[in-house]
Amino acid sequence: MSKETHIPLPKDTPAFFCANCGAVALDPNNICKVQGKGKKADWCGSKSGKAPSFCHNKVHNDRWQCRNCGQVSVNPGLLCEPEKI
Repeated sequence: MSKETHIPLPKDTPAFFCANCGAVALDPNNICKVQGKGKKADWCGSKSGKAPSFCHNKVHNDRWQCRNCGQVSVNPGLLCEPEKI
């Protein structure tokens, strides 16, 4: 079994922010309450508090948290060191 190599997306990658929990996603349909659109550079590396382990409105979405800063995303490519939560 080979281990998949994680390649983070570039810092200029556009993403959408959830107003409820702060998670980010590449597709606005994967978060429940779109707050706005930004770039990965807007949050990558900034420390985040503990976000909910799941979305109350989209309970079947997989979510990932960065081991470095704690940011949460629906897409692991948006994080430097993703860990599934």
